[in-house]
Amino acid sequence: MKTRVALLLLCWTAGSPGEVRAHADRQPGTTLVHFGRVDEGVYKGSKPHSDADYRFLKSLHVRYIVDLEVMPLLYRSEKTRAKRYGILLIPARMNASPLPPSEKHVVSILAMLRDKRYHPIYFHCALGRDRTSLIATLYKMYFLGMPQPEAERYLHESGYKDGWVRSGLTSYLERHPAPPPTLLARP
Repeated sequence: MKTRVALLLLCWTAGSPGEVRAHADRQPGTTLVHFGRVDEGVYKGSKPHSDADYRFLKSLHVRYIVDLEVMPLLYRSEKTRAKRYGILLIPARMNASPLPPSEKHVVSILAMLRDKRYHPIYFHCALGRDRTSLIATLYKMYFLGMPQPEAERYLHESGYKDGWVRSGLTSYLERHPAPPPTLLARP
């Protein structure tokens, strides 16, 4: 059983065989990768690990962190560490698999990111590239008017890696070029 779980986790977090990722997008003194500003008060990137990461987020006045991991293994640890810096961690689980994520979950996440009461807000998955890139892309399409061809380019420039394991994320983007009515109905 432990071997299956380890293999599953490896598939979720591993890149392409032989992939070497330069950390040119890393903030000085932090371990955050794929960090970026999506909109005023909305930031994305990888999971914060070090005190420098949390200090950096605090310097941006981040008040909330939204965790997009499907099974956050160290949720309590991240929650405790974030709290130490005056930041509230919100679990918003989202799968990255051959099955598309639930529209209900995606709508809930996007509604939270759009809600100014949560700003400044930071969202992440483990590596900040797949689930995080999809949510950032949908945000830009739905709320900032980014055209779909440009959004697909942004998705890949944000670090998204195509592959069967994450094909449900690409499928979600293709099937939802416009915001779901339930998202538009939210305040």
